[in-house]
Amino acid sequence: MTLEEQFTRLIQILQLIDSEPWKWDAADLEAKFSVSRATIERDIAILRQWGQIKRKNGKFGLAEMKFLPTSFTPPEALALRIAGSTFAEQAGAGYRDALATALKKIDQVLPQRISAEIRRAHARVAVSQPVVREFSASVYQDLQNAMIHHNPVDITYFSRSRSEPSKRRVDPYGLTFKIGAWYMVGFCHLRQGIRTFGLDRIKWLRVEDKLHFRYPADFDLQEWLAKGWQLQAGGEPTEVVVRFAPSTASWILGGQWHPTQHIDKQSDGSVLFRVIVSGYEEILYWVLSFGGQAEVLEPAPLRVAVADAARKMVGIYDVGVDKATTN
Repeated sequence: MTLEEQFTRLIQILQLIDSEPWKWDAADLEAKFSVSRATIERDIAILRQWGQIKRKNGKFGLAEMKFLPTSFTPPEALALRIAGSTFAEQAGAGYRDALATALKKIDQVLPQRISAEIRRAHARVAVSQPVVREFSASVYQDLQNAMIHHNPVDITYFSRSRSEPSKRRVDPYGLTFKIGAWYMVGFCHLRQGIRTFGLDRIKWLRVEDKLHFRYPADFDLQEWLAKGWQLQAGGEPTEVVVRFAPSTASWILGGQWHPTQHIDKQSDGSVLFRVIVSGYEEILYWVLSFGGQAEVLEPAPLRVAVADAARKMVGIYDVGVDKATTN
């Protein structure tokens, strides 16, 4: 038996115990891998060094594994530490406690020299996109469980466009963190289509654990989200064309703003930014953030919407200037 064969068998045993806890005993594993009982017991002894493997009525179960390497270089450990702490800020209550304990465990296994370097470097690096709209941690955890077990959920939901709450049944397909908040993407039985729900607007939730939905074989969360600019992915695909002034062109050229983007340089130093999104309402606010450095060329309704928003802003600030002059 080669070392490679033994390692392969150890991983396979571990996968079996992890995926089907309390099903496999030594005799089953002996027959499964066509090895002796002594070999299986030796393998179990090795696996115990990697984590907590328990035996109940002769069957094996997995409590915890310890695969974290201690041979991190300072840049690797710093990258991991920053990524974890940054996501903890982004994730909010849903992950904050779990990430805090996970990062503490990482710190405990790192060599003292590297730990000291990490603390010094981390104090000089700031990355943050905090949760803007907080939500219930229990709602998040219930949705995670519902997604894993394909259970529909009943919710009471306050949408931005309605003053009264609505009751919905939703098949949760996925969760996403966008623009400072967590959202659930799922099939809404009330609207008979895929919709997006802000977790902070879910005021009541119940998991229907006796029911199960079939996850669509042709649905991919990342592909669905890529259809919209941020979250709006259920509208008709629309080509948006924006001209950016030369003073902003380098900023646009240097960014990956959307998977479908195409940027053409113009002879005067400006650029034409083209993108295909499902609906254009969300991209309106992005265009407005560039002020007079951006001009919408297509579609016409978006150009009109930007012009209307600009006129309203001018009206607001004209009134402010008049009042300031009068006073």
